[in-house]
Amino acid sequence: MLLKAHMRLCQRCLWCYRSGLCLRSLSTVYRSGGNYYELLGVKPDASMEEIKNAFFNKSKKLHPDSDLSNPGLHSQFVALSEAYRVLSREALRKEYDQCLRQPAPSSRQTFSTKSSENMRYWEQFRYATPQEYSTEQLKKKKKLNMHLVGYCLVAMLASLAVHYFGFRKLEEIHNSFMDEKDRAITEIYNDSKERARANGFKRQTEILRQKHAEFLEKYKVRSGADDDK
Repeated sequence: MLLKAHMRLCQRCLWCYRSGLCLRSLSTVYRSGGNYYELLGVKPDASMEEIKNAFFNKSKKLHPDSDLSNPGLHSQFVALSEAYRVLSREALRKEYDQCLRQPAPSSRQTFSTKSSENMRYWEQFRYATPQEYSTEQLKKKKKLNMHLVGYCLVAMLASLAVHYFGFRKLEEIHNSFMDEKDRAITEIYNDSKERARANGFKRQTEILRQKHAEFLEKYKVRSGADDDK
């Protein structure tokens, strides 16, 4: 329903724009005593090239700078420019030709009918009766609004508090995890250091060589097993 109303409004706006363009063109024509084709001195079926050449030829004669002592040239040049602007564009020329083919009384009657329809359409949105509130109702609305504002502030503060304590707890968990890792690494280091001191440098070197040989042997055996597969 709302989409139909919007489409109807857009169609009416487009119609009003076209009607205004027709009325503007016709008013310019009536003031100048002829139509745009007569102003340019071309036939209604003239080509765009003929219209362009006619405009250039006449604009040289009617340009205000060509005769500064003749103030009437300005209005004539404006009418000529308007005629060329409309007739040089295909869409505007079609609309202008339709306006010329329409009789003046019927177009005015149609315009007045559409205007009255527009007025009736907008009447339902105009001058809406404001809802009257008593003093007690105004106080209740104000109190309700204050409560809503208070709830919003409380929710915002609660959200900030939850984020703050959540980040603090996350930081504590992270620090505890890192401390535990440091403690385990430190214990391994101290244990290795004590065993190295107890075994002596030569004994510890032999142990490391033995472990390295075992590692290489294991690696070779595993690589051989993978190759067999």
